[in-house]
This record gives sequence, structure tokens and C-alpha cells, in this order.
Amino acid sequence: MIKYLTFLLLLLVFVFQNVQSQSTLDSIQLNKEFFSLDQALKSPDNVYRLDLSNQSLELSDTIFSKFTNLQYLSLKNDHLAQIPKGIGSLKKLKVLNLSGNDFELLPSTFNNLTNLEELFLNDEKYFNLEQNITILSGLPNLKVLHIENDGLKSLPKNMVQLNHLESLYLNNNQFKEIPTDIGFLKNLKVLDLSGSDFELLPPTFNNLTSLEELFLNDDKYFNLEQNITILSTLPNLRVLHIENDGLESLPKEIYKLSHLESLYLNNNQFREIPIELKELKNLQYLDVHDNEFELPAYIQNQDFGFKIRF
Repeated sequence: MIKYLTFLLLLLVFVFQNVQSQSTLDSIQLNKEFFSLDQALKSPDNVYRLDLSNQSLELSDTIFSKFTNLQYLSLKNDHLAQIPKGIGSLKKLKVLNLSGNDFELLPSTFNNLTNLEELFLNDEKYFNLEQNITILSGLPNLKVLHIENDGLKSLPKNMVQLNHLESLYLNNNQFKEIPTDIGFLKNLKVLDLSGSDFELLPPTFNNLTSLEELFLNDDKYFNLEQNITILSTLPNLRVLHIENDGLESLPKEIYKLSHLESLYLNNNQFREIPIELKELKNLQYLDVHDNEFELPAYIQNQDFGFKIRF
């Protein structure tokens, strides 16, 4: 009986060690990144991350079918005039970076990427957002979309079809006005509108009731005082970035943003911590580094009740 129990114990230890070893091996394989297509093709089933950025590539329509377990793919800055149709065979793909290419349309097979969660389409000078919305809307798990520095002046009317998005990055475009249609993206939790030339948020902005974090950096014409009312109607807004906007003071109505927990005011022109911030009862963190403070930090940091970064 004792021998049997000893054998059983040893067997359990062996199995546990093998499972632990396999788990470690899987973790290493999942995190290993390949940067050479030729190297990756030697054992394509074991490739989970493939970064082919900044390369001159000729990609056939059949080559991607070999990577049955690929989860991350970057073709950034490869200046591809067309995205190969074979990319649709990457059924396990979760993150795809197509930034810095020369294509206008995504292939029709793109809607086969049913596990895709995050897509980068930055720095695309020819990309036609309106004509690609239908394909993008057919991706059931797409939650994060980057359309940064694409020269956009407006958003297409059919943008509403992307109402499953949770994070949308539109920074460094050329918006003179924020399109009213953005208010229909009711599942948005993170929105980046940095680096544009608009002054006011549209009235429909208060429909973004799920919004948790908003970036309004480098917006030289943004009028914080006139936008407080709209911002105060967003019940879940916890994090607000108003960085490098040339602010010297805060409007008295800032107290209306009482739900804020983190506020980023760095790279502005404040000479002291605005006393109005004491009214933000839920504020836990304030970033004001790279301003024009005259008093020492230990004096500035008194009696506010939240952490301050100078």
C-alpha cells in the first residue's frame, strides 16, 4: 500500500512538472517574435508573433496560410500597394499593424479575420476609410482601431457601423470640427482626438456614455471652458488628457467634472496648481510636469488630497 502511494505521488509530481514545463515552453513560444520571413517559414506552426516592418517584401496570396497559429503580424512601413488576399487565412490573428503602406482598399477576404481585436491603419496616405467601413464592420471582435495621421478632415457617415469599437485613435488628423456621427459609437471607452484644429465638441458627444478616457492633447484651438458642459455629461469619464494645449488657467466650472480620477495637464503654462482642482472630490492623480511653476514642489503639493506629478 505504501509502495502504491509512493508511486502515485511520484507520478503526480512527474505530471505536474511536465505540465509546468509545457506551460513555460508555451509562454516562450507565444512571446518569441520573428523578424525574418525566411526564418519564420522554417517552422511556421510555431510562429505566434511575426514582425516584418520596414522590409521590401513580395508576399504571395498563399504564404499566410502556412502560419496557422499566428496571433500578431506587423507589415508596418512596407509600402504595400495591395494587401494580399491570403491574409484572410490567419484565423487566429488578434493584432495586425498595416501602418505606413500605400494601399487604398482592404481585400474582401479581410472579413475572415474573425478573431482580430486590434488594427493599426496609421500613416496611410491613400487609405479610403469610407470604402473600407463595410469590411471593418464585419469583424466581430475588433475592439481597438488606430487611424492616426491619415490626413482625415471628416469621418464618413457609415462610421456608425463600427459601433462595436471600444478604443478609437484619431490623433494627428486634420479635423476642423469633430463629426457629429462620432456620438453613435456608444461602446467607446477610449477616444484620442489629439493634434487637430477643432474648438468645440459636437452636441452628440454626450451620447458616449461608456467613455472612460479622453485625449485632447495638442489641440491648439480647443476651448475647455465651452466644452465643460458636454464633458460633464459623460458619466464614466475617469481620465482626461489636456496636454500641451497652451492652458494658463482652468475655468471655474471645472468642478462639474467631479467624476474625474486622473487629470493630465502637463506641458501647459500653469504657474501654480489651480485652486479649482480642490473641487474635484474623486481626483486621485494630477500630472502637471513641464509647466512654469515658480514655487517649490513641496509647497505646491500641500493640502490637495491627491497625488501630483511635477
